Amino acid sequence: MGFAFTILYIIVTIVSPEQFGNEWASYHVLTYLAAMTVLASLPTMAAYKYWKSSIQTFLLLGLIAAIALSEVANGWLGGVVESWRMFLPSAAVFFFIIVNVTTVRKLKIVALAAVASCLIVSVEALCGYYAGFHDQLFILQTNISSSQDEVIGQLTRIRGAGFLSDPNDLAQILLIALPLVFIAWRRGRVVANIFVVLVPAALLLWTTYLTHSRGGLIALAAVALMAARKKLGTTASLVLAAGFIFGLLALDFTGGRGISAVDGADRLEAWANGLEMFKSAPLFGVGFNRFTDLYEITAHNSFVLCLAELGLLGSMLWLALLVTTTIGLNRSIGAQKNWQGGRFYGLLQLFEASSLRVASALHRTLTPSGGTIAFNYACASEMSPASVTANAAGSEPKIEPARSPIVPQHWIVAMRLALVAFMSAGWFLSRSYTTTMYLVLGLATATIALQRKDSDSPDRGHWIFSTVILEMIIIVLIYCLVRLRH
Repeated sequence: MGFAFTILYIIVTIVSPEQFGNEWASYHVLTYLAAMTVLASLPTMAAYKYWKSSIQTFLLLGLIAAIALSEVANGWLGGVVESWRMFLPSAAVFFFIIVNVTTVRKLKIVALAAVASCLIVSVEALCGYYAGFHDQLFILQTNISSSQDEVIGQLTRIRGAGFLSDPNDLAQILLIALPLVFIAWRRGRVVANIFVVLVPAALLLWTTYLTHSRGGLIALAAVALMAARKKLGTTASLVLAAGFIFGLLALDFTGGRGISAVDGADRLEAWANGLEMFKSAPLFGVGFNRFTDLYEITAHNSFVLCLAELGLLGSMLWLALLVTTTIGLNRSIGAQKNWQGGRFYGLLQLFEASSLRVASALHRTLTPSGGTIAFNYACASEMSPASVTANAAGSEPKIEPARSPIVPQHWIVAMRLALVAFMSAGWFLSRSYTTTMYLVLGLATATIALQRKDSDSPDRGHWIFSTVILEMIIIVLIYCLVRLRH
């Protein structure tokens, strides 16, 4: 029951009840649905243990505490409840997924439910763009300004409802859904793949184009780069990504809005102000959701927003969520390469068979004929245990085929590409606390959990060092970009 409520919560969050009228604009629907999901998830929470030991669980709980501390440190004790009211609906998506997605089948269902929700929003937005369906809700007219800040025209952009009411947010979640749709890909099913995978992927791409999001353009190039890097190599992929960006610009992907340093001057100015806020309150930040109280526009960078509002404590926990999830996905992909084994595993099987023949011969010389002996060999690496049995009476050793990996490799790759899409678009958007991030993290963490179900190796503390170093590098990078601009 908890799993069904989780799917419903994700669908309602993405599609948004706000599109059905002003009376649905409040979050009470999601609040009641979240409460029912919590109650329905209690049996699974007691039975399924991974969520209790997951690093991401503790990091997100720490981030929730850091949000409260940012309010307390700035003298607004009552702001804790208000901040949690704003953030917990997003964090709930993560917790519901990692608690209730306990099998590969459930992982596929919840991922495709998120994709289906994005497709529903896409169809609605396209109907608004081409047929005038709720055009005031799904269409946004944006002024195009010249270099002298003169309005020279208007650009029609499509958007969603609720937290997707900004075209940039819609572009971000559609690009996250794009790789996830390939989870439905089935080898050898040409017709099914066309209608179930390729047509929805084309629809997501066309809708993303009509958002005319500059951040979406960069994120799409990053996803293409990561997808092609394994086949083409890093250098060729970088060249392809650069050509991809120029090609989309030639096709007017951004609707005439540039992506140069001059066009991004307002963003760099916001980053500069974010660094000043961080300097004024380095440990706990200036307070959750306070950036726009101190500056006229938002940070236009998820990390800068978190750094300014939550300080080192909150931004470190926020960044660690991304670092640990990325490391977990990379390890799962690397482990599958060893698991599947290729030629190396074939040689290992041959070695096992030869060793067992020798052991069987020795056994026959030391024991009465007709006896049997069983040998079980478990690989010391991350491979699946292979069960091997030899009959002492002279039969050939029998090697049972190794188990297949729990989660298909292309699913894990799709999860990683979805995470890349979020991080790439998030570099130009202030989306530190929105549902989009915690949906991706929940799916990726559930994938990692399923892949490690039979593994006793705990997560090591290397992510702490990686997070600290990455935090320093990003702060220095942003500082240098701001200084170069000025």
